[in-house]
Parts: sequence; structure tokens; C-alpha cells
Amino acid sequence: MARNSYGIAKRSIWYVLRTLIITAAIVALCLGVFIEGLHISNLYILVTEGMEKRAEAILKYGQTSVDIDLTPYFSEEYLNNDHELDSGKYAGFTVASYDYRIDVKAVSVLPWSKRANMTVDARLAAINAASDDTEGAAPAELPEWEAGRYQVVFKREGSRWYINSITLLQRDPETEVKPTPDMSLLKDKTE
Repeated sequence: MARNSYGIAKRSIWYVLRTLIITAAIVALCLGVFIEGLHISNLYILVTEGMEKRAEAILKYGQTSVDIDLTPYFSEEYLNNDHELDSGKYAGFTVASYDYRIDVKAVSVLPWSKRANMTVDARLAAINAASDDTEGAAPAELPEWEAGRYQVVFKREGSRWYINSITLLQRDPETEVKPTPDMSLLKDKTE
């Protein structure tokens, strides 16, 4: 009888341990998925708002006395090395409005990592600008914005993510044409 009690106790302990291990693995997996989703959503917001603010700083740099604060989005290292911000290409123009578009293609981040990568397509769809030259000379030509596919690298400092580098992967990538409905192909419902 003692031997049978020992077998029952052994099976019971293994059952409890196995159940605890499986439960802990499921909880760890759910926590990892939650943290991964949290990082991806933070990075998506950071890249869309940060790239838009960077484009605004480039397009409107020099025409207003108010500097745009990019430090919530970009690391100090990147801001010190970004030559587009210092170029002043659009300094001779008054930019009234523009349409800057970001399309996220791929994201790579792990829940425990301090670095993340994102591939984005960025382009200036439309711009409304006028030359500041009021003399009778011919108006200056507006510099063309370079559309491209970029590799954006993020780094985490403490609990915050910052854009650490932006590398051009491809100039003027092909964009997918979104189908628009053709109403003339619909059947007339009054028939």
C-alpha cells in the first residue's frame, strides 16, 4: 500500500508542476505579445509624428522665428548630424501648406530589445509655396522633395524611444495604386 501512495503522490506533484509551468509559459507569452504591441504602437506614432515634424522643420525653416522642437522624437545624436535640417533649401519660399505622407512597410522589435527598425515610405504628395523674391525677376524654382523608402532605427533610453538614424534605401519607390470604385460599372438599382 505504501508503494501505491508514493506513486499517487509522485503523479500529483508532476501534475501540479506541469500545470504551473504551462500556466507560467502562457502568461509569459501573453505578456510578451502585449509588450511587443505596446512597442510597435509607440514606434508607429513616433515615426509618423516625428517625420512630419521633421518635414515641417525643413519646409518652414528660416521663414519663421519659432524653431520646431524635435527632441521628443529624435535623439540628440541624430539632430546634430541631420544635414537636411541645416540645408535651408526652402528658406527662400513661404510654404503655405503641404501634404506629407508616411507609409509604414515593416517593423522589427522584440519586447526586451533597446533597438528597433522600421521601413517606411515617405513622400511629399503636394506643396503650396511661393517665392519670397518680390523683385520683378523670374521666380525661383521650388526645390523638389525627394521621395524614398527609408530605414528608420530607434533606440530606447530609459522607457522612451527615439529615432536614432534615417537611412535612404531606395529613391522614389513604386507606390501601390489603391483601387477606386468606378460608379459607372455598378448596375442601376432602379431597373
